[in-house]
Amino acid sequence: MFLYPLPFQKRPVQGFTLIELSVVMAIVCILATGVVYMYSNPTAKVKGAAFAILTDLNWARSEAVNRNRDVLVDFTLGGRDGYLICLDTDSDKDCNNEAAGDIIKAVLFREEVQFYDCISAPPYPEGGPTKTPAGTTLAGKNGLIFGGPNYIKWQPDGTSSDNGSIIMYHPARNNPQKVKGDPYAAVISSASTGRIRLMRWRRQNGWSKK
Repeated sequence: MFLYPLPFQKRPVQGFTLIELSVVMAIVCILATGVVYMYSNPTAKVKGAAFAILTDLNWARSEAVNRNRDVLVDFTLGGRDGYLICLDTDSDKDCNNEAAGDIIKAVLFREEVQFYDCISAPPYPEGGPTKTPAGTTLAGKNGLIFGGPNYIKWQPDGTSSDNGSIIMYHPARNNPQKVKGDPYAAVISSASTGRIRLMRWRRQNGWSKK
């Protein structure tokens, strides 16, 4: 005589095997290690800020084309470095006096990242570059190296009125003149094409493309 389980009868539920549990725990540990590394590694923090700048510069350029208006990226320095993206309605080449509706985006760096400051003595942060990726000296600069003030203007045809480098780094907590995380640079190599690329500084090899 064969007995068949009825549809409403509960069947025994099988648990995880020790091997399955071990594999899951190993995957969780690997992911947790990666997250901790990303948030604790100083160079990773600078890299994140550099890629964000690269994304926002390209986005500001596309906004200038889409709106058929000049769009300004105005870099700000202070307790927290960052930048504003705005419509320069008064043509004064900064975003300070623009109406709230003309400010497209406001960005502040995380506290551990700042523009590469070579203004205070000694002239260069210890362990960092002395020149931009293009070879321009950094002495007396604040990490923003353009022909004019600290801004980039994107024009409706997708070109820029400026070219140069935006260099950022992670300073040591107790000594801002010492490099803790390798610097990165967002470089506008051609104002006529608006081409942007990222460069990374390594003490052994100098500037290299990302």
